[in-house]
Amino acid sequence: MLPRAPFVSVVLFLATGILAGDALRTIGDTPVAFLAAALVLVTLGCVLLYRFSRQTGFAITCAVWLFLLGAGVKWWVEAKKDDQLASLQALEYRSYTAEVTTIPEKRNNSIRFEVLTKQFLAGNQWVSHAVRALIYLPDSLSAITKPGDRLVISGRLEQPAPPQNPEQFDYRRYLRNKGILFTAFVNEHSYRLISTKSETTPAYWPETVSQWAEDRFDKHIDGSTAGDSAAFGLVKAMLLGRRDDLRDQQVGDYVISGAVHILSVSGMHVAIIFLVISAAFGWLKRWQVGKWVYFFLITALLGFYALVTGLPPSVQRAALMCLVLVAADVAGRKHYPMNTLAFSALIILLLDPCALYDVGFQLSYLAMAGIFLLYEPIFEALKPSNRLLRFVWQVSALALAAQIATFPLSLFYFHQFPTYFWLVNPLVVVFTNILLPAALALLLMSLSGIPWLVSAVAQIVTFSARLTDWSASIPRSLPGHLLENLHLNVLEVILLYCMIFLIWYTLYLRSVNCLKLTMVTAVLFATISITGSLNAYLNAGPVCFRIPKHRVVGFKSGEVLYVVSNKAFAADSRAFDFNVKNYAISAEIQDIIRITAP
Repeated sequence: MLPRAPFVSVVLFLATGILAGDALRTIGDTPVAFLAAALVLVTLGCVLLYRFSRQTGFAITCAVWLFLLGAGVKWWVEAKKDDQLASLQALEYRSYTAEVTTIPEKRNNSIRFEVLTKQFLAGNQWVSHAVRALIYLPDSLSAITKPGDRLVISGRLEQPAPPQNPEQFDYRRYLRNKGILFTAFVNEHSYRLISTKSETTPAYWPETVSQWAEDRFDKHIDGSTAGDSAAFGLVKAMLLGRRDDLRDQQVGDYVISGAVHILSVSGMHVAIIFLVISAAFGWLKRWQVGKWVYFFLITALLGFYALVTGLPPSVQRAALMCLVLVAADVAGRKHYPMNTLAFSALIILLLDPCALYDVGFQLSYLAMAGIFLLYEPIFEALKPSNRLLRFVWQVSALALAAQIATFPLSLFYFHQFPTYFWLVNPLVVVFTNILLPAALALLLMSLSGIPWLVSAVAQIVTFSARLTDWSASIPRSLPGHLLENLHLNVLEVILLYCMIFLIWYTLYLRSVNCLKLTMVTAVLFATISITGSLNAYLNAGPVCFRIPKHRVVGFKSGEVLYVVSNKAFAADSRAFDFNVKNYAISAEIQDIIRITAP
């Protein structure tokens, strides 16, 4: 399969260059012009080697060219961000105007949304300067801002604080990779609405359609108007990507079941919608004209769904991949899923190299790659003849393939593993295959103005949402449903993926040498893991924590961490999770003893 997917190699070299470009920025001050000159020279080398039919040299030079291209694009993007930071920090201003660009989300005691700044008041003069920022307003406000509203805000924008504690989540870097350089907490007396933008403005169509969809769900899904509907919260999260109406226990159930990924709009959701639409209108492909009708129907319905979700990057890349598949199918061209997947990733990374650092980007592409590479070997292992058992095994094999491909990265980021995912995910996937198309149909039916039809579809949506919630809650009643505080470093993650790839390649080629290499990789992984655990156990001593509004001191001894703090910190679980928990996991702490100072 891989020789038929050249774009996989292209994306790997480009991604390696992006990572290298980021690393070079931290250790040196090489100008972008240097990379540009190297890229021009390598380009000339590619042309000459191709002209004289030097295939090996041409392939190597192309790999170097892609590497330099990735490094150069990443360097250029980060240099622009540095210029924005420097120019704004040097500007003396006391207020600024900003345009709201996203639908506000409810947070703890606040409302959060993104803005694009327009002008800054420096002295008596307004200076134009555009940067993206994250604004927090009190949740007690009676009027909520909308996308397109323009505000004038008193005060200054601030950079997010860098990590202050060992292994703490780097929130500043996380926002920077999303293109957001500043944040601001604004009280109700420090801002004023100065204008609103028409909802018909094309730039805000996605937000307008997404807000309209939320209003439709709120009106028609049972119990949502009472404010206590778990079904409404689930549909809103799965269709619109906003989790602010989900209950805490509801989220916990999906974490425990290993199905938390369905609460975020992702490529899987687009794939489900795509497969349902394809099944419904696939018969049109029997005729030449029908093929193009099929193509335009797929494009229109996927476009409508993308607008409903608000056009997040995950939906953009998944919709792009689906449209490439449909176009190849309609044009009668052969296509290989891995090549199409890599092609869509290539376009995304060229437009936004920072997407490589997005967890959703990484997990969604790994899940799709796992399905393309691992689904068939897993399904062929049993291949039941009974139609019902065959369907159940197909869904189970699909979930297992995606889980195998993503679990090393999931452990790296989330430090936990759901032990009953193999039992629950097939149920969740089945009910999700009903829920997502039904919810989209509900929105389309609400345009028809036929009350009984809208009510019937709404009942299907509500019932399937409740079944999905029920299936996700099953593991909570089972013992050992979640393995927590698991830690992998970057090298261990790479070795795990090497093992998974080598196992697949062994089955694909039936090669004994690949099997031997797999065993060597497994021994190397075990050696590094055991060595790291021993070092973590033997490393003892004091640990300094800098936590706002709290006084905290730690001391590590073996697998025990002693935490001495004031009473307020002992009662603040959020402060512990954000500042201390990651260190405890990375140090493989098994027991935390809290000591509260008087």
